[in-house]
Amino acid sequence: MDREGDISKLKREIERLKTAVRKQRYGLVWMDVPEAFEDEVENKIPVLKEVPNLAIKNDDDKPTHILIEGDNYHALTCLNYTHKGKIDVIYIDPPYNTGSDGFRYKDKRTADKFPDGTEVPKDHPFRHSYWLSFMKKRLELARDLLADTGVIFISIDDNEASQLKLLCNDIFKEENLLEVFYIQVRYADKSLNEKDDFQKLVEQVFVYTKNKKTFRPNKPSSDYDIEKFRYRIVERSKGKELKLGNKKVKIFYPEEYEIIEEDKGDTSLLKATWASGSVLKGNTSGKFFKNYLEPRKKEDKLGVLYKVYGIGKDGLGHRYFTGPKRENATKGLFYSGVPLDRRKDIEEGRGSIKYRPIVNFYDYSADFGNIRHEGGVDFRSGKKPTKMLKNLINLHSNKRARVLDFFAGSGSTGQAVIDLNEDDEGRRQFLLITNNEGGIMKEICYPRMKNIMEGKGGCSNLGNSLKYYKTDFIGKNNILEATDSDKVELAHNAGDLLAIAENTLERIKQNKYYQLFEDANGGRYTAIYFREELDKFEDFLEMIEKLKKKTTVYIFSWGDEEFSEDFNHIKDIRIKTIPQPILEIYKNIYNIGGYNV
Repeated sequence: MDREGDISKLKREIERLKTAVRKQRYGLVWMDVPEAFEDEVENKIPVLKEVPNLAIKNDDDKPTHILIEGDNYHALTCLNYTHKGKIDVIYIDPPYNTGSDGFRYKDKRTADKFPDGTEVPKDHPFRHSYWLSFMKKRLELARDLLADTGVIFISIDDNEASQLKLLCNDIFKEENLLEVFYIQVRYADKSLNEKDDFQKLVEQVFVYTKNKKTFRPNKPSSDYDIEKFRYRIVERSKGKELKLGNKKVKIFYPEEYEIIEEDKGDTSLLKATWASGSVLKGNTSGKFFKNYLEPRKKEDKLGVLYKVYGIGKDGLGHRYFTGPKRENATKGLFYSGVPLDRRKDIEEGRGSIKYRPIVNFYDYSADFGNIRHEGGVDFRSGKKPTKMLKNLINLHSNKRARVLDFFAGSGSTGQAVIDLNEDDEGRRQFLLITNNEGGIMKEICYPRMKNIMEGKGGCSNLGNSLKYYKTDFIGKNNILEATDSDKVELAHNAGDLLAIAENTLERIKQNKYYQLFEDANGGRYTAIYFREELDKFEDFLEMIEKLKKKTTVYIFSWGDEEFSEDFNHIKDIRIKTIPQPILEIYKNIYNIGGYNV
């Protein structure tokens, strides 16, 4: 044993933690535990490789989706090249770290591997540190994938909720926390264990955006209802004039006015609103009533009408208020017209939409109770109902959103995307990532997608297409020490990665020198010349000239040379180089601590 070396490492770790505490006055500090991967992939260069025989193809002009089998950390590393800043919605349902949910962590320092079937025990001294170390790296990669208008939803329960919130506040910034949703997941009268003193009914979903200033949620809405605008006020005298709060006010006593309610609403009539509760604080009319009219009860007596000038956005120039009508009452009503902008839309036949706030509590207990066979697969451990996921995904207004789930499990997010597209004719595309531990990808997730797309397992045939990829690793050295040989190997194996980056997923030509991919509709191409030798470049150029459509061309280059002059005579061409741009992104991830050294 190297006792002195171990002591030296411990001292350095103590100093690191002291520095971290000094820098971070408020937040989350834990023992960051390096994660060990299998020796053959540790720090190697990750790529994505298609498994062609698992592709699902339907000629229905619906989106082609992506399944990725592999450790989500390596897959997210690849997506940081293909989809950086391009993902609109992320939903994840990570392990809750309950001690019995299958969460395992490979501790690089102690080689504590937690073999298959062995979870991190609930009483393990590094239980929370393992989980936070595991989540931090993945959430940092996920943050960089989000578009500026993107949003991430994270399901969790109280085992790690408080830690996760602080972690996300640090990664996504506290000001970008949009809301915490509370989800009822089981019936109150359905006890899991009668010996328990407390029964958990609710889980949480944290909602963070990349940038709160640019994200606009898809709020629930309805047509603006004018049926409540039924009142007409008749003045039978000139009233008594005075000034309150720098505003002209007329007072009418009970015999000097009449309020008439019509049988039907109309844009020319008024709506009655109680001046009470939150209206007194957040509404101009409510504030005026509280500050100036409510105190006048003793002076003006009961049942009076106030006409206050200079209030309202209905174009009338005034607003009517009634004082209390009973001795023990203090509140009254105010009468307002249809706002001018809405009145114009309604009267010109365009209609008008009224938006409602998004609530933060949802009762999905019935949906969780009937979830077992959703998608035609029998999976009970942590499965989330598609109804809930459709609601979350639909909070982003883009019907062409890219939706990522890197804890995909049984594939509920994939089904939710397809169902939602079916509901609103959207063209959202999902990217699902999961490993194959316990056969979760090959025996559950993939068959579920096949059931939905081909109408099997009792599912409706909803069409769509799918490409299946696996993470793979190339090179003999770690990322920072990549040699020329490693770079050449990366260029030779980057085709599927580049096709995913351009969303041109159909491989239509391949030889020893170049590859050609197209999108599902044949409208765009991605062409890749991946050999360092240029002896077949003329053949490649001739192929490009014949395409006559938008094409992104990737060319092997040892440096920044882009060969753009060779393509000046061809329209709709973008030139990019490989493999260095891929390595630069991977190196950046490596340098900030994502990989292990």
